[in-house]
Amino acid sequence: MASTAFESLDDEVKELLLNYRYKKATAYEPCTLKNFKECLIGLHEELGLFNIDYLFNPHTDVENDTLCPEALVKLINSVWTLLQHHKNTTEKADGLIEQNHILEHNNKQLTSTVMRFKEKLNLEKNESKACVASAQRMSDQSNEVYHKLLDTRAKLSQLTKQKETNDKILQNKITRLQLQNDKLMDRIISKSDSYTPCADVCDSTMMQLKERERKHKALIAQLQANNQELIREVLTLKEEIILEGISNVKLKK
Repeated sequence: MASTAFESLDDEVKELLLNYRYKKATAYEPCTLKNFKECLIGLHEELGLFNIDYLFNPHTDVENDTLCPEALVKLINSVWTLLQHHKNTTEKADGLIEQNHILEHNNKQLTSTVMRFKEKLNLEKNESKACVASAQRMSDQSNEVYHKLLDTRAKLSQLTKQKETNDKILQNKITRLQLQNDKLMDRIISKSDSYTPCADVCDSTMMQLKERERKHKALIAQLQANNQELIREVLTLKEEIILEGISNVKLKK
């Protein structure tokens, strides 16, 4: 619409408008009675930048160096439009400033929240690492206790078998010694029946018998002592197994 109005102007007016584009009179020179026409032409250009339709023709809008009422009305309407634009722009600017303050406040709160989340996350990470390390230590200790328990059970089984074997050996020796003793007693009784007085029995035979009996008793005592030692070792191993089991339970808790 502005281009159509511009094309309908006289060549002289077009020339003034084109010259104004380079002179920029309104940008640097105050309006006076001498240059008001050029200033009005400058207003036309400046208002056009804001899409405000204002057209000034110095040949038709000025009579005897006085602005015509119609031209004055157009100027006033253009100024009112400019003021409305300025008011809307100011309100938008104020709204944007307020929004900017709100956004800055929200940004500060968000930054503070993010920092708290980061600190909490780092704390949880550290706690998680500590829990993993503690769990690994407990697992290592549990494995160690488990292997000790297996070793103790193996030793206990070995000692139990050894005790059973020694018991059998001891029992066999006791039985054999008992048989030998019974045979000797039978021989003594048989010899006693053959000869009337006991003094006739060979003293050396009696001494041998007593010596053999003494050795048999000493051997039986030694075997019994060994048996008691094995029993004590078994009881000690049982106590170690019980203590290891209690420690394992405490570690798992």
